[in-house]
Amino acid sequence: MDLEFCEAKKENIKDMENIINTAYRKISSNGWTGESHLLSGIRVNEYMLEEILKDENIRTFLAKKDDKVLATIQVKKESSALIIGLFAVCTEVQSSGIGKKLLDFAENRAKEIFKDCTKFVMEVISSRSELIAYYNRRGYKNTDVYLEFPKSELWTPTTNEELKLLVLEKEI
Repeated sequence: MDLEFCEAKKENIKDMENIINTAYRKISSNGWTGESHLLSGIRVNEYMLEEILKDENIRTFLAKKDDKVLATIQVKKESSALIIGLFAVCTEVQSSGIGKKLLDFAENRAKEIFKDCTKFVMEVISSRSELIAYYNRRGYKNTDVYLEFPKSELWTPTTNEELKLLVLEKEI
């Protein structure tokens, strides 16, 4: 599959919003990254994405085919760390290698842009063992550091399970 990788622009916001919310929260989603069994509501809205694109310490990258956005990922510089987030692939093309290619592109591009950083960091819902295993295969290590799951007006937990985020790290 011939993919184009680029930085997101304002005109990509609607596509990004749709991909992220469908991949993470759509109940009928066939994707393996979904959280609808844990949370209801949306993950992001248009305003949040507009603010992200304005932030000089954040880069958002896209994978496209024939001008169609298929995947998105965010890299945010915090001190000497690069925080990976909002990583989502269209459910129709998950498990096709697009996510792996986009993650590789984003890591390499972020290292060029933010030269003084020493590690990549990401936070994953601790009960999502299949996602943790995926990131472990990409070189991310479990830190055994857990964070409280953030609260938001955009989503509501749908489980009695205590939601925690496991911090994963990868040295640069």
